[in-house]
Amino acid sequence: MSKDATPKLLKVLLIEDSEMDALLLTEQLRAGGYDPQTQRVDNADDLQEALQRRSWDIIFSDHNMPQFSSTEALEIVRSSALDVPFIIVSGEIGEDVAVAAMKAGAQDYLMKGNLARLVAATARELHDAQERRARRAAERALLAQEEEFRLAREIQQRLFPAGPPELPEFDIAGASLPAAATGGDYFDFIQTRSGELYVVVGDVTGHGFGPALLMADVRAYLRALTVSDERFEDILARVRGLMIEDLGYDHFITLFFAKLEPTNGHWTYINAGHPPGYVISADGTVRDEMMPSTPALGIDRDELPLVARELTLKKGDLLLLISDGIPEARNRTGEEYGEERVLELVKKVRHKTSAEIIKALMDEARAFAHSKFEQDDMTAVVLKL
Repeated sequence: MSKDATPKLLKVLLIEDSEMDALLLTEQLRAGGYDPQTQRVDNADDLQEALQRRSWDIIFSDHNMPQFSSTEALEIVRSSALDVPFIIVSGEIGEDVAVAAMKAGAQDYLMKGNLARLVAATARELHDAQERRARRAAERALLAQEEEFRLAREIQQRLFPAGPPELPEFDIAGASLPAAATGGDYFDFIQTRSGELYVVVGDVTGHGFGPALLMADVRAYLRALTVSDERFEDILARVRGLMIEDLGYDHFITLFFAKLEPTNGHWTYINAGHPPGYVISADGTVRDEMMPSTPALGIDRDELPLVARELTLKKGDLLLLISDGIPEARNRTGEEYGEERVLELVKKVRHKTSAEIIKALMDEARAFAHSKFEQDDMTAVVLKL
């Protein structure tokens, strides 16, 4: 060690009956660049007390002592569930005993008459112990993340309607496939007593528990407000106002909010930063493209007026709403599935039922991405007249 180097603090537990041998080992560590803070024990009771009283960086143990042995000491240390490097330093130890100790969890063994490897063995085991702790911390974080995503998926699945609404002359379906890291996709059908149907498709930025809870709030607000007598635009304006504080500056929500009057096919909608929706006529042409008409909720903090747009669905029309997880599915080269492929597929299978169209669309997007797990939630709603 250079003269200017600062000794590394090292908390050392010595299981040793010889005070002189303990001193020699300590001096060897000090010469190797460590500042050893030591405690010496030579029996089971003192060892257990020392383990409970403080944490240790490393443990050195003699093998044969009048009241104790390294075998007993190692058993006590391992039963305490502490991950502390344990090195046997003994005047005499048979090879078979040393091998058995290594199998039982000792990291190394050294002879008292030859401590040349002591400093190197100490550095190695300290490094390995640090790596083990880092690996366990990463594993715990991964498990916690997986549990968060599991809970988020559970919340998300509870947001979806139990089934599609049954309306004369309409075939309606919706579905959502969660990503491995669950996002905040959501869709809903809300029928009113007057016979109107509200259709919602939304997406909260981010993944995990937070976005799932935010979308649960949106669902609750919309379900409460759609039964009121408020104007269509005012319902979404109220939701936006209520969500601003919850969203903070880390999240925003894209939302396609629409109302269908089944008796005349009148469709009123606001697209707040969401991917466009499409109306495809019976001959396969795109008759209407429902582009965003206002920023996503949370981006527009000045609360600009929400302007609804209107159209009338005709017999044979197909209405498609999707989340960005479908057109943005990427293959191995980074190419996106894209809206063009979405429309081509839907046109090709437009004669199928709404549920079959959604399944075909999601199957093809997943096949394109060559991924067993979705990179982002995939959500689609199809309405056929």
